[in-house]
Amino acid sequence: MMMMKAKRFFHFAVILMLLTTLSSCSEDDPSLETKAAKVELTTIDLFGGGVYTLTTERKGEINFTQQDSIVTMTINLSGFPPNGVHAVHIHEGTCEEPALHWNIGVPHMEKFCNKRSLGIPWGKPLAGDVGNVTVGADGTGSLSLKTDLWRIASGDARDLLGKIVVIHDGSEDFTQECDPNHDHTHAHVNPKIACGMIEFIR
Repeated sequence: MMMMKAKRFFHFAVILMLLTTLSSCSEDDPSLETKAAKVELTTIDLFGGGVYTLTTERKGEINFTQQDSIVTMTINLSGFPPNGVHAVHIHEGTCEEPALHWNIGVPHMEKFCNKRSLGIPWGKPLAGDVGNVTVGADGTGSLSLKTDLWRIASGDARDLLGKIVVIHDGSEDFTQECDPNHDHTHAHVNPKIACGMIEFIR
């Protein structure tokens, strides 16, 4: 009887040790951590000379999460005019003074169209080109995107933190922009109407 109790105790101790080891490994392995960032979108109004003023009018939010090397971006717009389509870009700078489109430190002449994101061509000219969000009759719209081109809190050129997300008044044809025969010298007039900075959550 004592021998059976000793065996049971031994088995219990081994299982407990294995569970503790697995738990410790998951805590120590940074690749298993989920990182998160968020954008609070508000309306911006052009003041003049490329300078904007931020309003307090909320226009939705954007959430970023990173698991391993994959970042998921989820856009939720609200309070927009009904039945519109809006281009979304990640920019350098601030919402008050937006700078160039973010391109993870690569010169803008080096297009990302054929660079691979999760094994397939990115299909857009720059790394910070997100796409178009369709807004319905109720003034809301959503879009989700997954990529391994971006990072959260990596501290390198791929890091999203401190960049801004800009919502434009109209849609854009990203595929056309990737066409080598497309005239890239023409002006791209698409007013900025909402913006928010990407901020770290955890």
